[in-house]
Amino acid sequence: MSRRAVLAIVLVVASIGVAATNVGAQFGIPRIPGIPGMSRSQPEQSQMDMFQAFSDMDEPQEVEVGRSVAAAVGARYKILRDAALTKYVAMVGNTVAAVSDRPDLRYYFAVLDTPQPEALAAPGGFVFISKGALDIMRDEATLAGVLGHEIGHVALKHHNATIKAQRTKALAMFGANIGLGFVPGPAGAFTPVMSLVADGIAEGALKGHSRGEEMESDRVGFQYAARAGYHPAGLSEFLAALSAKKNDAGVAKFFSTHPGIEDRLQEQTKMQQAVTGSGKREADRFVKAMGR
Repeated sequence: MSRRAVLAIVLVVASIGVAATNVGAQFGIPRIPGIPGMSRSQPEQSQMDMFQAFSDMDEPQEVEVGRSVAAAVGARYKILRDAALTKYVAMVGNTVAAVSDRPDLRYYFAVLDTPQPEALAAPGGFVFISKGALDIMRDEATLAGVLGHEIGHVALKHHNATIKAQRTKALAMFGANIGLGFVPGPAGAFTPVMSLVADGIAEGALKGHSRGEEMESDRVGFQYAARAGYHPAGLSEFLAALSAKKNDAGVAKFFSTHPGIEDRLQEQTKMQQAVTGSGKREADRFVKAMGR
């Protein structure tokens, strides 16, 4: 499947996932093939202007990078074409995102069609969760906790270091001809540099963040889920369920890319002990959405 086709699939699913938001305004601009975020009416910028814009991203540019990363993720995993399930995941995700540290960012959600437990986020609010991860969960509070963790990576801009590293790699590779990767042309000459950067970020997201970033996202994800009215034990219950299956082939891969699960569980337990009261579980609604 071509990269352009993959990108189209990801954007369709992302649009389904945020049906309650004005997605048409986000993607309604006619785009030049192979150039994320570039409309036919947009004037060409100088080579250095384009590179500087990519170096110091504002939010719209972050979203454009995230869209390319989403395409790279879609090239690695098939996207589940289940509109009802995707809308449900997006409903839970947007509920949590609305009380995050970046509530005004538009978030996009998609389900990866793989039995392996996966959950990851791309810059700009693109969040993925796998069918395998959903199969491990027992209620909506668990889903909210896991999505809260991924939203935390976006809200805390944990991808910035990877973006800078991949930008440096692209600059070293293309050297003085860096403009060839950004300036529009008949064959969509934007693709080489953006593809290189997006693939690198996607690979980093699939391999997992640093232990410090994972712990930080655990803490804010816990807070986001609780603020949204969910029982805050959701994330720890998901981690515990994974730990119980750590010898399974698919789960073993998750452990290899997400170290320190036991430490994260201990930290979650401490946070729960400091919370008074509980929150909603929505087990019946979750089971119905999963078709169980």
